[in-house]
Amino acid sequence: MAIQFQVLGGPGRDNALLAEVHTGDAVHRLLFDCGEDCLTQVPISVVHQIRAVCFSHFHIDHIAGFDSFFRHNYSRPDQPVRLVGPEGATDVLAHRFRGFTWNMVDDAPGEYHVTEIIPPRRVTHAFLTKERFAIAHLLEDAPFDGCVWEEADFRVEARVLDHGLPCLAYLLRESPRWNFDLQAVTQRGLKPGPWMRAVRSEEPSPDQTVVIEGVEHRLADLRERFLVETPGESIAYLTDFRLDAAAEDRLVAWLAGCTTMVCENNFRNADRSLAESSYHMVSADVARLAARVNPRRLVLFHVSDRYTSEELREQLEEVRAEFPRAEFPAFWNI
Repeated sequence: MAIQFQVLGGPGRDNALLAEVHTGDAVHRLLFDCGEDCLTQVPISVVHQIRAVCFSHFHIDHIAGFDSFFRHNYSRPDQPVRLVGPEGATDVLAHRFRGFTWNMVDDAPGEYHVTEIIPPRRVTHAFLTKERFAIAHLLEDAPFDGCVWEEADFRVEARVLDHGLPCLAYLLRESPRWNFDLQAVTQRGLKPGPWMRAVRSEEPSPDQTVVIEGVEHRLADLRERFLVETPGESIAYLTDFRLDAAAEDRLVAWLAGCTTMVCENNFRNADRSLAESSYHMVSADVARLAARVNPRRLVLFHVSDRYTSEELREQLEEVRAEFPRAEFPAFWNI
C-alpha cells in the first residue's frame, strides 16, 4: 500500500489537498478543503471517485470550490459521500445543499453524510438527494476520541486548533502492513509460494492448516513466525491556526511517525505581527514544528498573496534553515 498526494491550487491562491490510499486492490481518494478552482487540476473522472471532503474550517478560501464538487456528485449512485468539518458543519453544508432548485430528483440516487466535530462529540447527519436535501437524518451522536473515520485500509484522525474559531487538522494513516520475514522463511527451509497468500490473508482459526511441499503447517504458527507488522504511511494536513506552546506539544505527540506533513507557511518571519493577528504561523513556527515531528517530507502551501516569487524563495529558505527537507509543490516552480 502507499499514499500518493497532490497539492491543488497555486501560490497565493486557494489551495486543497487530494490524497489517495493505494492498496493494490483499490484506491481511496480523499479531498482536504476545496478552495476556488482547485478541482480544475483534477480530471472529472477522479472527482467522481472522491469518497470524502474533509474541511479544516469554512472561511471562503477553503470552501469556495465545493459547488463544483457537489455539481459532479450530487446524485452519486455508488456510495454515500462523506463530508467532515468543525462545529457548524451541518448548518453550513445544509445551506450549500439547499442553495439550488431541485425539482427533478424524486428518483435520483445520492446521499451525503455530514460529520461535525464538536468535542467531546462526533455527530453525523444524512442528507438525501431525493428529499431535496431538506431533512437532516441523525445517523450518529457518539464520543469523539480523535478518530473521524476508519476502514480496513486507512484511518482519518482530527484535532481542533485555534484560528480564532475551531479549525481541524487532519492525519490520514494507512493501516499497518503485514510482510514476510523472508530470511526467517529461508532459515526454516521453506520456499516462497502460494501458501504465503493464505497466511497473510486473514486471521486463521486455531485449527486451520496449509500444506507446504507435502507437509501440513498450522496457519497461526506460520503467521507468528514469519509475519512482521510494518507501519503504513501517513500524511498530515495542517492549515490556518496559531501555534502556541500547548498546541505545539499536542501536535508533536499526535504526529509522531508521520511520513509527510503538508503545512501552511502563510507568513515570513518578518511579518509575525500579521500572522498572530490572523491566527497563522510564520516560517520559524513551521520549521520548529517540523523539526520536532521529523517527517520524511514537509510540503509547504497556503502562502500569502502579498509575496513575490523571490520573497517566497526567501521564505522557503527560512524554513530550510531549521528543516532542510522543506519544499513547495513542484508545479509552483519556485
